[in-house]
Amino acid sequence: MRITITIITLLMGLAGAFAAEEKPLKPNIILVLTDDNAWGELGQSGNKLIKTPNIDRLAEQSLRFTNYHVAPSCSPSRAELMSGKHEFFVGVTHTILGRENLRDDIEILPQIMKRGGYQTGMFGKWHLASEKTGLTGKSLAPYDRGFDTAIYTYNQLGRFDPKLNHNGEIKQHKGYCADVLFEQGMKWMESCDKDKPYFMYLATSIPHVPLAAPQRFIDLYAGSGLTKNQQVYYAMVSAADENVGKLMAWLGRQKSKRETILIFMTDNGHAIAGAPGAGHDHDGFLKEGGLFNAGFRGGKGQQWRGSTCVPFILRWPGVTKPNSTDNTLTSALDILPTFAEIAGVKLSDPELQGYSLLPNVLGKSTKVPSDRMLFTHVGRWESSDLMEQSQFKGASVLTSRYRLTWEKGVRKLYAYADDRGELTDVAAQHPEVVEELTKAQDKWWQEAKKGMVNDLEQIRTGKIRRQGKDNGAD
Repeated sequence: MRITITIITLLMGLAGAFAAEEKPLKPNIILVLTDDNAWGELGQSGNKLIKTPNIDRLAEQSLRFTNYHVAPSCSPSRAELMSGKHEFFVGVTHTILGRENLRDDIEILPQIMKRGGYQTGMFGKWHLASEKTGLTGKSLAPYDRGFDTAIYTYNQLGRFDPKLNHNGEIKQHKGYCADVLFEQGMKWMESCDKDKPYFMYLATSIPHVPLAAPQRFIDLYAGSGLTKNQQVYYAMVSAADENVGKLMAWLGRQKSKRETILIFMTDNGHAIAGAPGAGHDHDGFLKEGGLFNAGFRGGKGQQWRGSTCVPFILRWPGVTKPNSTDNTLTSALDILPTFAEIAGVKLSDPELQGYSLLPNVLGKSTKVPSDRMLFTHVGRWESSDLMEQSQFKGASVLTSRYRLTWEKGVRKLYAYADDRGELTDVAAQHPEVVEELTKAQDKWWQEAKKGMVNDLEQIRTGKIRRQGKDNGAD
């Protein structure tokens, strides 16, 4: 009898061990976010001048979401990534004036990843806190909001030999800013506990202005016909690309049973100190001498597709099909729920606005509803007391087929699925669509206003911070 019990116990133990071995390991996740470059600044999208061999190679190895949208500028896009909500709902309506402070009363992405057992690190541009604390008194520093390690700057890194905040301590670094960030990120990953997965958020601050790059990258564009600023802008993209290549090579040398998801995306449409610097006029059309924009209308800070539709490239070895595409209407809002599902974390916040894209990644039926609407808004009204009258200025509503915009007070509708450059207004042919999307935007705006806590606080206290020459938006 004792022998039988012993055998059964051993068998149960072996079964448990086999079950544990069969349980898939949670993958590491690396999210690389570049600043102010978009579809036009990648060779894989048809740019004949840009030198991005590594990102192009990553795209060929990956699943590419081709209808993926972010906010029209820096802080707002980062707010969407961190919260899973439209930036206005979490207080972010600008990039300056205290209106870039991410609400301190919500759980954000790194905190969720830690709940899933992940080690968390961020490197680069935070741009979600100009004050030390939020309106409820909690810290806004990334190392107090879920990142175990944060080596970062509030906004722009010095281009050469940058000073970075290491979990509250300022340290000087040597080298070009992109090199420093990727080197620090790889060192951190090497230091991680191999028995636990990690999530690394690496947010460069290039090719955003100020324009500066190592000369060897600038030399790549000698004789190209580009202006000096355009050459340096492209050189900064190439510098970021080289570091993506170094990261890919580093990943190739790692020996682990745990897979690593590598994602490349950008934060808004292209810009050299704004859309005009990249060659767009006030109406979003590319002027003579403007930079290639993959056929899109508009750049950073404008309401057309060239401002919000950006590359989203995801490689998961053994899972994603190389050189494949997905045209589902997706958004930076979807990052948090997607990562949460990968991490095995159940979300209970009923106000989350994103959808998990894990089914898309796995080749299954999407969770994104076919009638999804995305609401984009340039925001950036000059002062909080102008919030109420800014509902339609720089606003748009997207469906999987149409984009409704407000241009000089006139509603215009574009069937962007067939009109990539948003050239033909079809509002007269589809008045019912115009009305439907207008009503949806009005309902959305009434809800969004409740979340604009930084604007509301300035209005409540009368301490209105106004945009001036000394605090111009980037």
